[in-house]
Amino acid sequence: MNLRISYNWLKEYLKTDKSAAEFAREFSLKSQTVDRVEKISPKFKKVITAKILEIRKHPDADKLKLVKLDAGQYKPIVVCGAPNIAVGQIAPLAIVGARVLNPTEAGKSFIVKKAKIRGVASNGMLCSQKELGLGDDHQGIMILDPKTPVGKPLEEMLPLGDYILDLEVTANRSDAMSVVGVAREAAAVLGVKFNFKIPQPKLDFEKAIPLMAEVKEPKLCPRYQAVAMTDVKVGPSPLWLQLRLINAGMRPINNLVDITNYLILEYGRPMHVFDYEKLRDHKIIVRQAKRGEKILALDGKTYPLKPEHLVIADGKTPVAIGGVMGGELSAASEKTKTIVFESAVFDPVWVRKTARELNLHSASSDLFEKGLPPESTFPGILRAIELTQKLAGGKVASPIIDVYARKYQPNKIKFDISSVKRYLGIEIDVAEIKKILESLGFEISGAKTLSVIVPWWRANDVTAEHDLIEEVARIYGYHNLPTELPPGEIPVQAKDPVFFWENLAKQSLAGLGFTEVYNYSMVSQELLQKAKFSAKFALKIFNPLNEEMAYLRATLFPQILQNVSANLKNFSSQKIFELNNIYLPQAPNDLPAEFSWLSGAVLDQDSANSFLAVKGIVESLLKKLGISRYQFLASDRQCPLWEKDYALDIYQGRPFGKTQGRQFGKTQGRQFLGQFGLVNQNILEKFDIKKPLAVFDLDFSQVVKLANKIKTYQPLPEFPGVSRDLAIVVDKKLSWQMVSDSVNHFDRLIVGVEYLSTFADPSLGANKKSLALRLVFRASDRTLKSEEVDEVMKKVVKKLENGFGAKAR
Repeated sequence: MNLRISYNWLKEYLKTDKSAAEFAREFSLKSQTVDRVEKISPKFKKVITAKILEIRKHPDADKLKLVKLDAGQYKPIVVCGAPNIAVGQIAPLAIVGARVLNPTEAGKSFIVKKAKIRGVASNGMLCSQKELGLGDDHQGIMILDPKTPVGKPLEEMLPLGDYILDLEVTANRSDAMSVVGVAREAAAVLGVKFNFKIPQPKLDFEKAIPLMAEVKEPKLCPRYQAVAMTDVKVGPSPLWLQLRLINAGMRPINNLVDITNYLILEYGRPMHVFDYEKLRDHKIIVRQAKRGEKILALDGKTYPLKPEHLVIADGKTPVAIGGVMGGELSAASEKTKTIVFESAVFDPVWVRKTARELNLHSASSDLFEKGLPPESTFPGILRAIELTQKLAGGKVASPIIDVYARKYQPNKIKFDISSVKRYLGIEIDVAEIKKILESLGFEISGAKTLSVIVPWWRANDVTAEHDLIEEVARIYGYHNLPTELPPGEIPVQAKDPVFFWENLAKQSLAGLGFTEVYNYSMVSQELLQKAKFSAKFALKIFNPLNEEMAYLRATLFPQILQNVSANLKNFSSQKIFELNNIYLPQAPNDLPAEFSWLSGAVLDQDSANSFLAVKGIVESLLKKLGISRYQFLASDRQCPLWEKDYALDIYQGRPFGKTQGRQFGKTQGRQFLGQFGLVNQNILEKFDIKKPLAVFDLDFSQVVKLANKIKTYQPLPEFPGVSRDLAIVVDKKLSWQMVSDSVNHFDRLIVGVEYLSTFADPSLGANKKSLALRLVFRASDRTLKSEEVDEVMKKVVKKLENGFGAKAR
């Protein structure tokens, strides 16, 4: 989370003489990173403060007004078209000769000249924030504090000599997402005192007005505080507050709204203010939304609500979405006299889900999503009361209502000092360790083994001894810890078998010229449909980030095709692979089953080359992984993925006989490992792939179970081998693999079977082909005689005749 805060504001809580750049450098070393330091200086010249005395219609323009001003020595009349002007306001006036920014051209300025606008002379112009370089608002003029003296140079009225620190705060440090939080950190980093006191506003009142709060969902709202205030005067905030909001990227609206935004910056405490008279029954109920309820939010949009949404309701209807945004109908306005401040804590997961589902995000929801401690509500509401008393004249009109589901119990951690050296490689004095932790707000007792009480603002972040060691290390200075060059030893192979085989597979494919790709685990329904994969076999995500990530992938295949298509403009031939998890749906409300999967693609000019290349790649990979006795069998499953007659299933196990069937998964002692083949032309067209594409798709979870590290080494043979060639006529659908598996090791003298060729001709018979193979014979203890080989050849022919109906040619 990025945070923009004033360096001058920060120094109100700690005393330091360091420049902003020096502070940023030291703070970044030991705490959150300061990305940028921006100097704030006036971007305008000759702009003074002026009070609006009179407003008249322009004689020749309906949208323009003639505004008479009191600017001290000047009483000019200017032409103005801003919609928010009113008599009595004090605003910035650029007199003739002033320099201001051009709101339509970034970085450019212009000189204000005396001009006639629709026939009426205008002696200057009233300025917006954008024209002064103080913000992005250009909808109307900038309205200043009513107490601002008139006729004074604006730069003297505004504290512009400042620097803005742009910090990047890590998500686990919600305590540092505010000026006070950063100041607390900075005090520890710089070794100075943290000057902060809990606000102490006047809380006494003569007679309480009716106000009730009820929390029906204590798990979703652990703490809810509220207070009523009367005699509130709504108007512009003082200049110092406006400027702090503007520098942080917020737009000043009025003193009440500005106070809530100011508290987000100062305390990191989201607040909300209701108009007391708009709360029906003067009641606040924290509950889940009812089916069919709606709310008009402060952004002007109406949102339908579900029971999964937490709402703040009055006696009848929702008036705010818990932790996300308030409602328009209960918001404070210029006529508001009595208000209710809300300071609460909401479940971070619930807030995040609600904000994403409604596509409604705010500064409050961003903070609540990080997880705020319940103890943060009380300082926040006290500060809101204090500021309202100072800036809006409000008076407390009720006790502070405090609905607290479970009283806070601080975390206590046992901290063995000897652990510091074991983790950091350096001995740090006990006194130094205590000083560091105490400077961060931890309470310490004990000697060698410390008892550490974690402050409430770090309750979500510091939970164990190693967290305390990290705190000591960063404030001590990582740059002060001893350094040692790596020894340069050869890395040991991963002990986990899955990682071992994954690394081996990736190295093997890289050696074969492949490039690894990485894709998201989420896919769109459109992509699944393009690849002819039914979305009903994939798990739909309940609350996806967008439509492109609506499903958990149950196959790697569609994204592989997408990768090939995207790379076509740069590479005419490709070899890519991905080894990653797929997710298969289980029973309703159960987590999906995860399987490791390996898919790859080979793009070539020729379909035969692609198919044979991917076949050789799969064989090489299986051999590298130590898997033997595998079979490639023509796929008989109806699958729109493959080109007809160009798809093979991969099995491991005993050879198939003539009558043995197949099915997905285990099949009579065999295990299905995956498939490879040529992708169907219709699918390729949907991805604008005009060349033949061969793909392999392996169940790597199953491959790992069968992989084998053990290699058997055999001595070179002492006696020569004898080879015999054989040609047989078989059914056209019979694969070479089945023939090879049937013959190989049929007899102890057969030591090898080699494929020679395939011949098809009508003269062989309908649906017949001729397979030529070479058998190699050898004995380990003698030179074979021709008669012995002939006898085994007869048995081989007989086996092929009986097993496959083969005929010798």
